[in-house]
Amino acid sequence: MKEFGWRKRIEHQLRVWLGRAYRPAQVEDLGATMFGGGGYGAWPCLAERLHRDSVVYSVGIGFDVQFDLALIERFGLTVHGFDPTPRVAEWLQNNPPPDALKFYPLGLAWTDGELQFAAPTEAQAVSGTVVPSALADQTTVAIPVARLETMMRDLGHDHLDVLKMDIEGAEYAVLDDMLQSNILPDQLLVEFHHGKRKKGRFPVAETRKRVASLLSLNYKIFWASESGRELAFARCD
Repeated sequence: MKEFGWRKRIEHQLRVWLGRAYRPAQVEDLGATMFGGGGYGAWPCLAERLHRDSVVYSVGIGFDVQFDLALIERFGLTVHGFDPTPRVAEWLQNNPPPDALKFYPLGLAWTDGELQFAAPTEAQAVSGTVVPSALADQTTVAIPVARLETMMRDLGHDHLDVLKMDIEGAEYAVLDDMLQSNILPDQLLVEFHHGKRKKGRFPVAETRKRVASLLSLNYKIFWASESGRELAFARCD
């Protein structure tokens, strides 16, 4: 993930003080390892908690599966990858991943069935959204979606060792639904989209609210990107 220069770092800190950006008050050093190189799809995990039989869901894989491939190579586990974007399915057909990366052209949402999806308009872009407030005046298509509880039931999983979510604004409702369903992944990697107008323009307060909910359930933040949008949580009972 892209690092800030010193000017950008100062600007971001000022925005945090003004309540227009987010930065967690505390990040625990739990010995995180970054997987996936230096691309936009790289994420950290606590490697000592993972093994061959770990259950990993990578939601919103986009055009960068280096994180998923790194976990597969390191631990010999299976990654279940989800992305409803038609371009992603086409890209994977042209760049077939190993069998250990199971791909499902399905979106993670707060409901089961179909939702309208605003696909990206730029040729090289991949980030569409199902957030209702972001769909006005955009061309949309219907895509299949499912709740996390439904995905897990259909795949026969009763727990998650890692849940990585980059779902373009849908993370707020999905996190609410996940916690209401008492699903508590051991490691949770989330990109928040506060302030992103094209993703629904969620205020920073919405991110703070979800972070507070997770911290109250014995999660600790063990990594944060410089922007404060990407956060990694681990359950520490």
